[in-house]
Amino acid sequence: MTIAGQAVGIKAVHRGPRAMIISAAIAKGGTGKSTLLRALASVALNRGYAVTLIDGDVRQNMSRWAQMLKEAGNRPETLQLVSATTPREILEAAELHNGERSVVLIDTEGTTNDNLMAGLFAADIVVVPIFFALDDVTAAIQITDHYIPLAVETRGRPLPAVFVLTKQTIIDAKARALSELRAIIQANGTPIAVHALQNRVAYRDLQSGQTLYSPDQPDPKAIAESEGVFDDVLKTFTEAMRQAA
Repeated sequence: MTIAGQAVGIKAVHRGPRAMIISAAIAKGGTGKSTLLRALASVALNRGYAVTLIDGDVRQNMSRWAQMLKEAGNRPETLQLVSATTPREILEAAELHNGERSVVLIDTEGTTNDNLMAGLFAADIVVVPIFFALDDVTAAIQITDHYIPLAVETRGRPLPAVFVLTKQTIIDAKARALSELRAIIQANGTPIAVHALQNRVAYRDLQSGQTLYSPDQPDPKAIAESEGVFDDVLKTFTEAMRQAA
């Protein structure tokens, strides 16, 4: 059954008070999607939210992170992990764990399939990670211009999105050769997060069972930019809902 068919029984369910369901989506691997989700989860947990990670990616990066956090003694009690391997499981997990003072983060597959569409359908907002490479930019725009409109048509309500620049370096910010890619992103019309995730060791260290805040000496720059991205996502969602009202 297609995602449109599987969603019929869920989209009419009333959602109670909640914070937000955030899906990370791009039809390509290697863009920093998992790193972005780990950073957002770290910030949300530090701010006192109950966080649920829904791992809808066949690579199960979020599941491994949650397990490594547990083994390292760094897994917060307010962090839940749900491995969801089908569109129905993704939709049901998002509905079940969506509650007051909660943040649900959905890791979609880095390819175009029904699991990705389920992640979009369930979301309040979509974060699209972008790395300055032509294939990455093309894949990001494919999400915003094709797949998000399909999700909106199916569920019958707006679905805001925001581009988040990942793995950035000083060269990326200044290189004239990348100006055309920056122009393509800006011309798309999708909001771009003011803050970006730079290429930092702190983000790679997350894979070894850390949150941004758990090391003995946390990286203040990584924390500041991740908190900035989290706030940018909240602001984009709030503004989109205000305009839709």
